[in-house]
Amino acid sequence: MAAFGCRAQAAEEGAPHVRILFLGNSYTAFNGLPAIVGELLLSSKVLAPHIGSYTQASYKLELHANDRDAQTLLKQGAEDGKPWDVLVVQEQSVLSAMAGANPEAQQYMSGGLAKLVALAREVNPQMLIVDFQVWARHESLWKKQAEDALSTGASAAEAHARIRLANATAVQTALQGNPGASILVSPVGDFWKLVQETYPALPLYAEDGTHPAMLGSILSALVIAGSIGGRKVIEQSNWTGDCPPSQVERVKKVLLDHPEVFKNAGK
Repeated sequence: MAAFGCRAQAAEEGAPHVRILFLGNSYTAFNGLPAIVGELLLSSKVLAPHIGSYTQASYKLELHANDRDAQTLLKQGAEDGKPWDVLVVQEQSVLSAMAGANPEAQQYMSGGLAKLVALAREVNPQMLIVDFQVWARHESLWKKQAEDALSTGASAAEAHARIRLANATAVQTALQGNPGASILVSPVGDFWKLVQETYPALPLYAEDGTHPAMLGSILSALVIAGSIGGRKVIEQSNWTGDCPPSQVERVKKVLLDHPEVFKNAGK
């Protein structure tokens, strides 16, 4: 089912407005990730966000690129009538992992991203396209021999490596087909792995071992917000939702202590 929400936030004095559209599936819809990004940006006082989103369960980038509702939303812009400044796109998680090992799956993923980049640039040639790199499933699913986990790789580490490679390749391909486009990988999955290694007890996953718990969504939103607005957004944001502030502070510390993860994203 489609989901769309758009809201304008009153800008702090001097804070520039930024209009962000999210296209994704349940990984984006869970816990209202687009709204969380908006809350983080607003609380940081770095940017005044206008947020729009369109999500469909299990959707792939190729499906978004051919979806009339997604195209209409992309073309009509934010609620203030101005074009989107940023497009955040999220590939389906199993396809993301398969693409890192299967050339046909990679071609499908890369083609979907390239089409969305072209559509975005027709609306706003300066639009920033942010490729939301997803995380691997929880390692417990491999212990259970869960079919959906095994379809992404032999282990959580292999699934992560495949996802990382697939996103980097898709962005490189999209840049070749759209010279001059502004595209970057937001290393959400890289930071999920790093946070798990640093603070193994933090609850990033929902009970299914696939989707994010609220803290996982806040982690994802911090990475995406940082990819858009820079380090100051992470440093100055203070929105924690229903999560204990101490948990969010631990997540923020990992992001701030490892700027190289942002620097090396997509490489």
